[in-house]
Amino acid sequence: MTATTLNKPALGAGYEMTMERLFEAPRELVFDCFTDPKHLAAWWGPLGSSNEIKALDVRPGGQISLRMMGPGFDHVMGGEYVEIERPSRIVFRTKAFEAPDGGWGIVNYNTITFEDQGGATRMVLHTLVERAEGALVLGALGGMRAGWGQSLERLGDLVGGGGKTDIEVSDRQILLRRAFDVSRDKLWPCLVEPDLLMKWWIAGTGVVEAMDVSPGGEWRVRTTQGDGQSHLFWGRFVEIEPPARLAMTQGFDDHADVPVETTLVEEWGRTVLTRIMTFPDNGYRDGMLGSGYARHCAASFDLLAKTAA
Repeated sequence: MTATTLNKPALGAGYEMTMERLFEAPRELVFDCFTDPKHLAAWWGPLGSSNEIKALDVRPGGQISLRMMGPGFDHVMGGEYVEIERPSRIVFRTKAFEAPDGGWGIVNYNTITFEDQGGATRMVLHTLVERAEGALVLGALGGMRAGWGQSLERLGDLVGGGGKTDIEVSDRQILLRRAFDVSRDKLWPCLVEPDLLMKWWIAGTGVVEAMDVSPGGEWRVRTTQGDGQSHLFWGRFVEIEPPARLAMTQGFDDHADVPVETTLVEEWGRTVLTRIMTFPDNGYRDGMLGSGYARHCAASFDLLAKTAA
């Protein structure tokens, strides 16, 4: 069993990327972090970077200009705001790799929406690459998702929580992605060893009733919520490839089990965990999303990070 995501176009002009993050902060605050120079300087760019804001003219057509510095890089970024609808939507271009003639190697068109979710903020970023020229530029595009991901992690720390788990919803699938500051050899045992699993599964409310980590082996985890309600998660392992890949099925109470694939890839000195659930239909998928699945997983991944560390 191998879960797959929708095909993505090759890197270059026309490439599109979508990221969804949940922040434990009001959307007015999250929105202002894209338009207030002091806030933007505090989180923009990958881990370890700092910023000098040269211009941030927050109006349609207003200029964006900053210098981003970090270990081994020192870049000037340009751009301009296209649309401003506080606190729900912002559209802006970013430009990088300035040429002597004033042109830019990369031009991205970014659309971000902010949705209130009970005091938290669901943020969806869509980036369309409008221009990409040169080998160095293509290499930078290859790291765009990781770079944005690290920036949004910093944004989450700035506003008080969240921003670390990427969510992608496609036909019959939910994909979660999170980077951890440990090797995959340290992260893997947290997925399969009962004493470690119970520390983070469903925000630490799980009790492992069975864990036979072998092809065809059964697993069961029972959780108890604050209101006393008990729920059973269950399934079987299908393929085990430590410390890189774990394929299994997962059921919930009386609901049928579905394929789940977890992969661990070391990238940029971190381990990126990707978890894909594939459903028989989109109704099942949407029911899972409506139950607060993404928020519960983000909280569990926070505990997983502490457990693995």
